[in-house]
Amino acid sequence: MKTLAYVFLADGFEEIEAICPSDILRRSTKDVRLVSISDSQTVTSAHGVQVVADINLDAFLAQWKEGADQMEPSRCLLVFPGGLPGAFNLATCAPLMAVAAEHFGKGGLLGAICAAPGMVLPVIDGLLKEKGLPGIAGRTFACYPGCEEGPLELGAVHKAVPCVTDANLVTANGPGAAMEFAYALASLLISPGAVETLRRGMMYS
Repeated sequence: MKTLAYVFLADGFEEIEAICPSDILRRSTKDVRLVSISDSQTVTSAHGVQVVADINLDAFLAQWKEGADQMEPSRCLLVFPGGLPGAFNLATCAPLMAVAAEHFGKGGLLGAICAAPGMVLPVIDGLLKEKGLPGIAGRTFACYPGCEEGPLELGAVHKAVPCVTDANLVTANGPGAAMEFAYALASLLISPGAVETLRRGMMYS
C-alpha cells in the first residue's frame, strides 16, 4: 500500500480540525482520503457545514482489507478530528475502532485532536488489551480541557500544551492547534526539510 492518510468524518465534527490537516497532508502527500463513517459521503459538521467525503465507511473498510497485506503501518496515518458529537460518533463506530486498534498496535500512525484523544484512545486501549497487547499507559497526549479523564485513568500522561508527538501518536488540544497538529502529522510522513519548506510556503512560522 502506498503512503496514505485517512481523515475520518462523523456528524458533529469540528471543521478546522478536519479540513486543516486534510489540506496540509494533501500538500505533503497526494494520497489522502476523507472518510465518512456512515453510508452517506455527505457529513454535517458541528456548525452545520456539509462536507462531501471521498469515500464512505464501507468503501474504506474494503480498501483497507484489500491493502492490508501490502501496508506498512509506519507509513499510514489515521486522523481523528474532534468536535461534539463528532468525536463521540467516531469512538462508537465499532468497525473503525477495530481497524484503528489493530493499526496502532502494529506501530501504525495515529492522530487525534480536541475531544477525540479523550474518547478514541480509551476505546483503542481496551481493544488492544483484549488481545494482550500494550495499551496507552505511559504515552503522552494533549486534548481539549476536560477530556483528559479517560486516558489518565489508563495510565497515559497529559501534557497541557497545544500539540504532542509521542512516537507514532500525535495529539492536540483544540481548534487553535489545528495548524500545528497538521504539520506534526505531516512530519510523520515527509522529511523535516520538506515540512519546513511547506511551512514557509504557507507563511506559517
